[in-house]
Amino acid sequence: MNYGQPHGVLLFFNRGKNWSREDRTAYLAAQTEFYGQLQQQGKVLQTGRLVHEEGLFVSLSISSDTELCTILANDPAIQAEVSQVIHAVPVTF
Repeated sequence: MNYGQPHGVLLFFNRGKNWSREDRTAYLAAQTEFYGQLQQQGKVLQTGRLVHEEGLFVSLSISSDTELCTILANDPAIQAEVSQVIHAVPVTF
């Protein structure tokens, strides 16, 4: 698979190193809103909560790995290190 071409990616998020911040709820809400906006743009196919852990699941449609890096760099919870990607699985849809 050529990851520079359009493909999908499954992202699994969990607690980041700043999880204990008192304002983490605000960052997690901003993260949910961020991926909601991407869903309206057709980039996010599905989101959900992990069943046995405190974390988020996001299925993205991206044009390249560069686009994925840009998306993650703009994720407010990742920026604050409240959340982190624990698995990123490339897939074809």
